Amino acid sequence: MAATVSIVRCSDYQEHLVYQRIKEAVDLVGGMASYVSPGETVLLKPNLLIGRPPEKCVNTHPLVVKAVARMVQEEGAVPLIGDSPQLDSAQKACDKCGIGESARELGVDIVEFEPVDVQNPSGKVFKSFTIGKVLQEVDKIINLAKLKTHSLTTLTLAVKNMFGTVPGARKGQWHVRTHTAGPEYFAQMLLDLFCLVKPALNIVDGIVAMEGQGPGFGEPHPLGLIIAGADGVAVDRVIAEIVRIPIEQVPVLEVARRDGYGVWDLEQIVIKGEPLDQVKVSDFKAPQFRDMMAKIPRPVMRFLKASLTTRPAIIQEKCVECEMCLRACPRQCITHPASGMHINTDACIQCLCCMEICPEGALALRPGRLLKLYAGIRRLRGRN
Repeated sequence: MAATVSIVRCSDYQEHLVYQRIKEAVDLVGGMASYVSPGETVLLKPNLLIGRPPEKCVNTHPLVVKAVARMVQEEGAVPLIGDSPQLDSAQKACDKCGIGESARELGVDIVEFEPVDVQNPSGKVFKSFTIGKVLQEVDKIINLAKLKTHSLTTLTLAVKNMFGTVPGARKGQWHVRTHTAGPEYFAQMLLDLFCLVKPALNIVDGIVAMEGQGPGFGEPHPLGLIIAGADGVAVDRVIAEIVRIPIEQVPVLEVARRDGYGVWDLEQIVIKGEPLDQVKVSDFKAPQFRDMMAKIPRPVMRFLKASLTTRPAIIQEKCVECEMCLRACPRQCITHPASGMHINTDACIQCLCCMEICPEGALALRPGRLLKLYAGIRRLRGRN
């Protein structure tokens, strides 16, 4: 079965321009009226990692959320805005990042995700989840993702954004549960969850994306694009092609291809709007070391895991000892002795929750010895 994905250019975050371009992107995939109906309650689920200002590119931009909320209202439906940041409430995070102001201007409520256990009988591997209760109460969900890199999953796009439907610290429990089997098992969970939640429409804010060491402290990359579609896997596949990251380096797409989630084959995706070849970029930076790790055979990875994996390390000169990383760590392997914050690397499962939540950017990935050697060899070869 084919899927349709729209690609529309949007040069910057001017309110009228953002609204116009998002409307164009949605119209190309059927129009908002084909996704929501008068009287329905529609949850808008942005990427709301942590309350930081829009220029940091950490969250879905407030004007993107505002534009979609307005479009939903124009169809006679009632939008709500909700997500579940790891430490803050949704309201506090929205107020810090500008979404709160947009919501107040339109009279849109911000909702918290109270936990409820649900069964997932159609899941390929994961048969139950704890999600926000409001997801079962609304009529439709619109997924408003941010185009970012992610040091664990390479990219965080439409599929990964639905991980935010798991309330608060319970996200860390999933990292603990899946870490021994590697990123592909975590991706399997993300895909089963995505199929359970079933957003009606996925819109990705790629106007200014995040590259490098995302999802919390990468660098802004002006991409100037809005991408939309009903099939989240297809949307993610198109974006991976735009930023030229191979499917083998994106666990969500690799598992989707292997196990038959969504539409991952570009030949089965109808592109509307900008031609794909005209929006590809060659200078988008993937997370450091992630591309190298993807090229190492899995048997070798298992045998030499400690030397070939990366782990977070605290940059003491940046650390203000706020203990947010300590509270975010699902394995409780971060402590606060008198000498400063400390990570027990033997207990660390590389979930990178600490890096996501740190307000100072005081954590960096430290490669294992062999991975560091491999990186050095690649640099030397590149100079010749």
